[in-house]
Amino acid sequence: MTKETKNAVSAETIVENLKEFANKLHDNSKDGMLHFLLKGDIRKFKIANVFHNLSHDLLDILDGKSAKEVLEETDGNEEDSSLVGTIAINVETGNVEGLDGIKDTKVKEQILAAVSKVVEELGGN
Repeated sequence: MTKETKNAVSAETIVENLKEFANKLHDNSKDGMLHFLLKGDIRKFKIANVFHNLSHDLLDILDGKSAKEVLEETDGNEEDSSLVGTIAINVETGNVEGLDGIKDTKVKEQILAAVSKVVEELGGN
C-alpha cells in the first residue's frame, strides 16, 4: 500500500459499494430513458440506454460472471440495437405499434416498460 492508502477496505465493502453504484446507475438510466423517450430525444435516449446496459453488465459481474462472459453476451447485439423509427402508443388501450423492427429483445423490453409507465401515468390501462 502507498502512504496515501492507509485505510484498509474489505472486499465485502468494495463489492457492496459497487452494487449500490450499479443499482443507482440502473435506476437513473432507466428514468432517463423514460424521460428522453417522452421528450422524443432519441440521441439522449440511446445514451441513457447505454448506461442502463452497462449497469446490467456491472451487476452480472458482481453476481459472479466473468468479464468475458458479459462481453460475449453483448457483442452480438450491437448491429440490432438501432432505434430509428416511430412508436405509436394508444394510451387508452396500451397497444404499442412500431416495435417490429427492433430485434434486440432487451431494448424492446425496456421500451415496453417505459411505455407501460407512461400509459399508467396518463390514466390508461
